[in-house]
Amino acid sequence: MNIVTTLTNCIQNKIPCSFQKYGDGEYFCAINHKGSNCDNDNYSEKKADELVNSFKYITNLGGKHFLGMWHHANVVAFWSQLANCNNIQWADYHTFLINRKNSNVSEKILLYKAIKQSALKKIYISNPLMGKASGLLNIDKMICVPFNNWFDEFDTTFKKIEEEIELGQQHIIMTSAGMGAKILIYELLKKYPNNLYFDLGSALDQLCTKKKSRGWEPSYEQQLQIFKDLIPSDWNDGKYDYIYNEAQTKLGIHLR
Repeated sequence: MNIVTTLTNCIQNKIPCSFQKYGDGEYFCAINHKGSNCDNDNYSEKKADELVNSFKYITNLGGKHFLGMWHHANVVAFWSQLANCNNIQWADYHTFLINRKNSNVSEKILLYKAIKQSALKKIYISNPLMGKASGLLNIDKMICVPFNNWFDEFDTTFKKIEEEIELGQQHIIMTSAGMGAKILIYELLKKYPNNLYFDLGSALDQLCTKKKSRGWEPSYEQQLQIFKDLIPSDWNDGKYDYIYNEAQTKLGIHLR
């Protein structure tokens, strides 16, 4: 199964679905490691419990609900033994991420185009510097959360999202909000199962802020070329200059 094509089809045909990434940070949190991840997002017992609950819930949903898993064998083994079923719908961790190998780039751009062209209301939960994603994907509502530890105010964020959800309607809800995003999608799925949920993670960080945040990304110039058919006309407007300046000290802090 081609996960990218499957999700594109779900968007085009308004089929409820979800994709979330469980990376090394989620793993360390879930095993009650001390400290924080590379974005200074703190590990905590409560966050660990909810990450485990979210994983178990998704694995039992069936349908078009996929889990992007960190590739290390010990990480896969840990999550696998938590599942209450033998049919976990694993997916490529880089389903939405454009990596340096540029694998499946044309298919991934079709996926992003499907999001942009969809008539469904789009809600994006991210840090405050991702504003350019609004024009890139025709997002209807941007909901900002702090760069880290926003999980401490989870209920406030959840309420803001609920205020944007129109009952009886489908929505595309996307997140770039760290470890708490998995818990957020889990809680939303329980209450609003008819929506389409995508955990984009850091996929658009460099494109929208000109700042490398992970280390595996193609250059900004390469990404401009890759996303050229989605770039809006005001992409280089001076109103975005503040983003690039702030991003230098607030994104990819572990790469300094």
